[in-house]
Amino acid sequence: MKNLFSKSRVEAFSDGIFAIIITLLVLEIKVPHISNYESSQELMQALFRLLPKFTGWIISFFTIAVIWVNHHKIFKQIKHFNNGIFWLNALLLLWASFIPFPTAVLGDYPENIVSIVLYGVVMASMALSFTLMRIYALRHPEVLNEDVRLDSFRKGTWLSLLFGPVTYLLGAGAGFLHPWLAINVYLAIPVYFIFAENQQQ
Repeated sequence: MKNLFSKSRVEAFSDGIFAIIITLLVLEIKVPHISNYESSQELMQALFRLLPKFTGWIISFFTIAVIWVNHHKIFKQIKHFNNGIFWLNALLLLWASFIPFPTAVLGDYPENIVSIVLYGVVMASMALSFTLMRIYALRHPEVLNEDVRLDSFRKGTWLSLLFGPVTYLLGAGAGFLHPWLAINVYLAIPVYFIFAENQQQ
């Protein structure tokens, strides 16, 4: 099939969306307003009430950073884009661009199970789109560079499934035990991808 998509243009488009997502995340943190502008105690209390928003922002910021890094890695392994890879990448961008909304909801309602589950489901959907892109590449190896080792790529694919959508859904389930248990699971996922040496493929 003729290559209809320029890899460089798709990559530039994707990078632009990631940059916008990162910006939108921090815009959800508003400067608190207090009645007594000279009261340090009142300002400290107002800032402390923003702690859930800061926590959600940090988790989502590092998650987007991990998405960008892994997105860059998989793009290096793809030789050319066909219709399937293009639309799976668009699906990934769709879910990634939605991340600021559940992040804001989680920051406003950190102990509400609905916000906990919403965040986990959106993140699981985003992570699943990554896995689907990798599975598609395995089923259509002609889109991959010749030097890609399919056994390593396959291992990385199943690890992305386990430590992506599966773990996010487990985190959402953990929210029924305690909200901050779920939040710790959500934080552990980007930490894993940042430090795990076996996620190089």
